[in-house]
Amino acid sequence: MSGNIHGISWFPNFPDKFVSWGQEINLYEVRSKEEIQQTQQQKSRLPYIPCNYLSNESRYQYARCVAASYHSDQPIIAVGLADGKIGICNFRDTFDSSWEYTPRQQRMCTCLAWNELDANILAIGHDKHRSDSCITIWDIERGVPKETANFFGLSESANSLCWDHNHRVLIAGMSQNLIKLFDLRQSNATCQSIKTKAVQGLAVAPNGNYLCSYVDSMIMLWDLRAIERPLRQISSSRNHMQLAWCPTRTSLLSSLQRDSPYITLYDIRSVDNESSREVYHVKRQISPFPAKYQHSSKFAALNGLSWHPRDFERMLLLADALNILDFRLPASLHTAYSNRHKLPLLMQRPLYTAPSPAIAAAPASPSAPPTSSCSTHSTGSSLTDYQMGQNSLSFDFLERELLEEDLVEETRQRALQDYGMNKPDNKRFAELQLTPYLRNVWTTLGNVFCEERLTGLKSTLGINLGHTSEALMASSRIESQLLQWPDGINNSNKLVCYRSEQRDLALQLCGWYFDQELDRFIEQLYANKEFSRAAMICVFHLKVLSACNILSQAADMMRDPSMYRITAIALSSFNADRCSSTWRNQRSTANMQIQDPHLRAIFSFLTMEKDNFDAVLKEEGVSLADRVAFACKYLSETKLADYIKQRIQRAIECGDLNGLLLTGESLDGINILQSYMDASFDVQTVALVAINYFRNEHFTDNRIQYWIASYLDYLNSWELWEKRAELDIKIENIRASSRSSRTVYLSCNFCGKSVSNALLDEPRPRSTSTSTNRLSSCPSCRKPLPRCSLCLMHMGTMINTSGGSGGAGDASTDQAGGWQLKPFAKWFSWCQTCRHGGHTEHIMQWFKQNSECPVSSCNCRCFDMDGTKLNALRDIS
Repeated sequence: MSGNIHGISWFPNFPDKFVSWGQEINLYEVRSKEEIQQTQQQKSRLPYIPCNYLSNESRYQYARCVAASYHSDQPIIAVGLADGKIGICNFRDTFDSSWEYTPRQQRMCTCLAWNELDANILAIGHDKHRSDSCITIWDIERGVPKETANFFGLSESANSLCWDHNHRVLIAGMSQNLIKLFDLRQSNATCQSIKTKAVQGLAVAPNGNYLCSYVDSMIMLWDLRAIERPLRQISSSRNHMQLAWCPTRTSLLSSLQRDSPYITLYDIRSVDNESSREVYHVKRQISPFPAKYQHSSKFAALNGLSWHPRDFERMLLLADALNILDFRLPASLHTAYSNRHKLPLLMQRPLYTAPSPAIAAAPASPSAPPTSSCSTHSTGSSLTDYQMGQNSLSFDFLERELLEEDLVEETRQRALQDYGMNKPDNKRFAELQLTPYLRNVWTTLGNVFCEERLTGLKSTLGINLGHTSEALMASSRIESQLLQWPDGINNSNKLVCYRSEQRDLALQLCGWYFDQELDRFIEQLYANKEFSRAAMICVFHLKVLSACNILSQAADMMRDPSMYRITAIALSSFNADRCSSTWRNQRSTANMQIQDPHLRAIFSFLTMEKDNFDAVLKEEGVSLADRVAFACKYLSETKLADYIKQRIQRAIECGDLNGLLLTGESLDGINILQSYMDASFDVQTVALVAINYFRNEHFTDNRIQYWIASYLDYLNSWELWEKRAELDIKIENIRASSRSSRTVYLSCNFCGKSVSNALLDEPRPRSTSTSTNRLSSCPSCRKPLPRCSLCLMHMGTMINTSGGSGGAGDASTDQAGGWQLKPFAKWFSWCQTCRHGGHTEHIMQWFKQNSECPVSSCNCRCFDMDGTKLNALRDIS
């Protein structure tokens, strides 16, 4: 492909083929990404869409306009040139002179339109000439048009053309001020005219009822059943350059605007029903590019758009006249107020769509990663990966049954069953009938949540913490160990395992165990009938024989044991040095046929080259927790940090809640919740995850508060007052616990836990003269507390020392009882220089008469350090 591209178009009856034109006219066939990688030998002509180049048309260059026909036997296009000539092309070497038409007066061809009802009828529009017609109707089967009945618009110009979908009626925008309807069902064509300046970009809605046109920045919407006056007028800030209706949704109108990287969508809706003339529209703008390209000059504007004729809300886009993108719209919302449900945001359509034949031919993993085309939260690693089948909202982690059911009713039933209100377990999951994806998410969050905080693996491993104290706490010595392959597997690849305190903790948070607990963990997986996962973890720990036994026993229990049996046989006879090259060559083909992702990961691990674990780490069918645990075990520090960052970015792009395992309670975690919300509209899950696991400063984030408020409104609309009250109580408890608590407290020198609370909670003594308040040890570890420098009793033990020896009488007794009842009297006090101290009352009494430390061997003048005058001391009683 050379030079700029002026336009693109799908073929209506060939859903896997499209044509592009400019300096050349090229025909392409869309293929799956896997097929392209297998068959492609040279660099693709179109780097951002998986397709094969089929043919080109070399007879016509610098095409002014091109239209793809509705023929079903072969792809045919009509080409209009600047000199007015029209050519019909079928991308074959044969040339038919009857498929060329030249007007009597040479001038530019402005527009072309094929008839949908009769594929051989082509409408041609030319510029103005005083002695020639501007519109020609050509039946390509009957040869070049010569009859007078085939020409319309003498001394006028044709600005745009389109056909009515239901009747043989041609609609034309003419002379910059008229829309004319030519009824060709009779031999004497009738004409109806409407005066308007909006004559550009005529397009008829798929239902055949509405017509749209534009001029500059103004769009006019017409009702073809009563076209005398427009239904609605829509204004925008930029001039339009193309209008097109979505063929798979009758109400969706798209517009490309000049020098804009956004697709503008207008959802045209009727107030009562589809036949109503009272309509309104909902506008939104979408960028098809990943977020990292939106503010760069790589893709500055969109120049062309072509809707796919069959795939739901899929389109081809032309960016900067150079790049063709395959894009599918994000799922949309519509407003519906029902007496029963009253949930404002509802799904417009199921997220699943029937794949095109080209895509359906490619095998796909049953648990592929969720993907999203929401540009606000998409920052794909590369635009190629983003466009090649990874930009639709067909989330594999969302169950088809859930999407086909009423999302509102599903949300309401979960609320009635206290979804997210109690600690999740397998029994609760069964009662709530949660999808496997949500079960895994709640289980993962429960494992990571400890000490009233959702700590992600990123902070646990000390990634991106710099030189902070948190990074110092997360740093420990990393030990590397060279593992030995089991007997019978002669593998020359050196397998290095990494261990540290942080990595061991990360493995536990991922659900993995060590040494003696590993066998128990494997047995639990086997009891839960997770046979392939148990075998995979065994192989990752080089217990190949155990994996063979698990697969053999599983094969005896399965109805279709072939895959488990074959895998067990292959593992039992595997020899790395003898077989790895052969296995490696067959692995890519075999992976397409192996449906179980854990078995694919086993073979990828055994046939790895040196320390290249990409095949295992990119196996999207394996849970994120297992892949991260594998990375913690076998990746070096740098590679592990890069992998964690990559998976966090991927989770944010796709809205995968499993990414909270890595981010924990952080801004990245909130971004993941936002992406999931944009993709699934499951505000209930998002709000409850935030309520249960976001406790600190992030709980006050505006997005979290909005989700919570929305969910509370839904409970109100369903009149679930008790559920709303229970959730309010839960939220208030979280807010109370997150309030600022004591920032300074006494901690034990041995265990580091607080001693202050135990001191303050001591009961008040009954007798002030004889009672002793004893707390001589730490309430947590029971180690003794320091001694008072004066009374030599353990701190926390208060005795009567302030009264005299009988001379004071009752007054001294009252005085003693007075300060013993004051909490401040038994506080700890110590010098910040020598660190000697004691009970506050004793220290105050000592420094009324002395300025040096009460410890005999210490010469520190503690009293002078404070700069307090002797006569300024007051009795604290």
